[in-house]
Amino acid sequence: MGETKATQKEVRDEWERKLALSAPSRELLEELALACAKEDSPSATFQYAFALSKSSQASELRYAVSILDGLVKDGYEHQVDCMYGSATALYLLGDHKEAR
Repeated sequence: MGETKATQKEVRDEWERKLALSAPSRELLEELALACAKEDSPSATFQYAFALSKSSQASELRYAVSILDGLVKDGYEHQVDCMYGSATALYLLGDHKEAR
């Protein structure tokens, strides 16, 4: 039993390390925000929200979840990607139950 918990902890630690490495830069977020405002298309909105879903700031993570959930409700064609981004943001927020 102890071996399984140790393995789970190792996997979780590795996952969190990789997520930390994938956090977007301020420059990228600004560029995507401008593109999103300029184009006003679901694709541009998705790109911005997906980048936000890996942010290190809680407010940006919550914003990403709301945008991505809205895209799913509106019938955006890449719904699985939206759900993945939303789950990632929820995980980073510590809402593991909702992330599942």
